[in-house]
Amino acid sequence: MTSINAMKFNRCMGACMSDEERGWNDEGLVSLTTEKMRLITDETIHAEQRTAAVYGNTGTSTVGEELRTGIKLRISELYRKERDKAGKPPAKFMTMERMASEAFDVITRMKHAHVDWELKGKYGFDTADFVRGFYERNGEKIDIKEAEMVKAVDELLTWKGRSSAPQALHLNAGIVAGYEPAEGFAIFGISMITPYVEPVQEIFLADGSGRDMTTVVFTEDLNRRTISQRRGDVDPVDGVLTMLDALNTACRHDIGVGGYPCIIMIDGSRKDPADIVWRLQDHRGKLAAEISTAETEGHLAREAARSLIQRLVFDREAFETVEQDLWSRSRDRKGLLRLLRGYR
Repeated sequence: MTSINAMKFNRCMGACMSDEERGWNDEGLVSLTTEKMRLITDETIHAEQRTAAVYGNTGTSTVGEELRTGIKLRISELYRKERDKAGKPPAKFMTMERMASEAFDVITRMKHAHVDWELKGKYGFDTADFVRGFYERNGEKIDIKEAEMVKAVDELLTWKGRSSAPQALHLNAGIVAGYEPAEGFAIFGISMITPYVEPVQEIFLADGSGRDMTTVVFTEDLNRRTISQRRGDVDPVDGVLTMLDALNTACRHDIGVGGYPCIIMIDGSRKDPADIVWRLQDHRGKLAAEISTAETEGHLAREAARSLIQRLVFDREAFETVEQDLWSRSRDRKGLLRLLRGYR
């Protein structure tokens, strides 16, 4: 179970945010992971191209891990080849659209590979054999024509019947979000369910089991904004508070969404290329979520919440000083303490 989210603040800046909870089995055992959203560009690309991108996956956690690793390897390898060919950093590398397309290609190839492994293990042939209608074993040609087997293989390939067996492979979707200098910050949605990759026209995208709650918060926030703001003119601090509110709402209402938030910030306008992307995935992410909770529940003034988020997330001030100020600026310290500890 997952909540993965991306939001564009302006041409150069945006953020990605996810929870860290995942289900382990049908009995409801829960474990935590901080890697649902991960950078798919490396430090060399950040430094030489001022480009940074993130991929987040919802669905089967092992598939997501394979995809995040594979996509990053693909993009790093493509950059290395272009750099080696030119003998220097290329003048321009990839648009975000191209990066999303490369991610989709990695996903498609991985899906085909997993299907072939499954077919080989169960039936002794792969997708190409199934398409041509026969396979060979020990020099003997064997036709693939048994009706029940053909039906089962077709379901594995297409998942038309939405049966449970191929679900772990097909029931995956993702978000690619990031910045590159030519076209700015952009968000793309990817799905293995009904295969597609497409740009997001709004300034946000939410996916995963928590999207029923996060989308409500994002949409309500969007509806309060002017047309220019809806097209990408959002105060970054307000944007982060909206994302935290959305994720907190999903944590409260959706089973399987929880844990510490993982926050990845991208700002292509920063002077130092090494500083265009930073990540909060520890106690600072939890503190950011608690600041949002304190504000939405009336224990903290909006401007106080904005100030604390500015210092914690953007200025990267020490956790201890920001936490102390959260308590000192709370309207009801005892009430806030009880709220954050789960009292009802």
